[in-house]
Amino acid sequence: MMGIAERVQAWTSSPMASRISKWFSALLSILILLMLVRAIVDVGWHQVVEVIPANPLFWLAFVGSYLLHPLIEWLIYRRWWKFGWEAIGIFLKVRVMNDALFAYSGHTYLLVWAARRMGIKFDPDAPPKRIMGRGDGPGVDPAKSPFAAVKDMAITSGLAGNFATLVLLLIVLWMGGGSVMREALDPGTLRILLWSFVALIVLNVGILAMLRKVMSLPPAENMFAFWWHLLRVLVVQALLVWSWAIALPGIAFNTWFLLGALRMVIMRLPVPNKEILFAAIAVSLTEDASIEIAALMAAQGALQLIFHVVSWAAAEAIDRASGGKAARGG
Repeated sequence: MMGIAERVQAWTSSPMASRISKWFSALLSILILLMLVRAIVDVGWHQVVEVIPANPLFWLAFVGSYLLHPLIEWLIYRRWWKFGWEAIGIFLKVRVMNDALFAYSGHTYLLVWAARRMGIKFDPDAPPKRIMGRGDGPGVDPAKSPFAAVKDMAITSGLAGNFATLVLLLIVLWMGGGSVMREALDPGTLRILLWSFVALIVLNVGILAMLRKVMSLPPAENMFAFWWHLLRVLVVQALLVWSWAIALPGIAFNTWFLLGALRMVIMRLPVPNKEILFAAIAVSLTEDASIEIAALMAAQGALQLIFHVVSWAAAEAIDRASGGKAARGG
């Protein structure tokens, strides 16, 4: 008599499961595109067109900041899963889903894709296959355990982002960002930010203290991913600040750097209404240019939505051009 694992494996290999998977993928694509188009329609396009510069350097910085995330993830996972160029479409979809749906929905999609379409069989009764790390102790083989790879990647990405935020916060305080926040926000909001920041530190310290228990891959592989994620976070931040400086060159670059660092700190904290908090700080920091900055931020938000639509369409086109090779993981 077949066990649960054999029944699951048999069903996922059946023609019916294949048809359901294709229909689900198509419906998911339509749903995401409809959501993005609706969000784009609601944006005030006249303000967007007025504030976006024609300078090609602005577009270079903005496109680079958008594409760096899927490119870095493609590079890291390619080390373990040995796929070709066509798999970049998968990571474009992961980027869109994480932003347009909810956090880590893209990682769930990536996990299902890896487990079902790269020939990695799921057997809940089998013990994890382990390999020796490169001089750093044992760990689960990421080529055999997609769950371990995706889980560890999410943790290392978060740690890299939080580490970069802590560094930027120290720079912000050194540049006088504390006085800016005191002037822009009421004492109650400042206390919330302070305790949220403490909670962020405690969470990261807890993860580091239990690193050997929560991480599955060899330490060398996780460090490889961590450094690439840290590079991504810092370069994306630099590109965003550069794009702001190009769009509104009348504002001093150190003001842009301070504003960008404060934005990164606020966006990483577990507090509600982050955009409103950032807008209040931006108004306090820039005063006369606050309207132009608000328009620029709204315009870049609209561009982000447009890039989501283009990225999803590009991912579908890449899959068709490769004859479904990315979907099959071949």
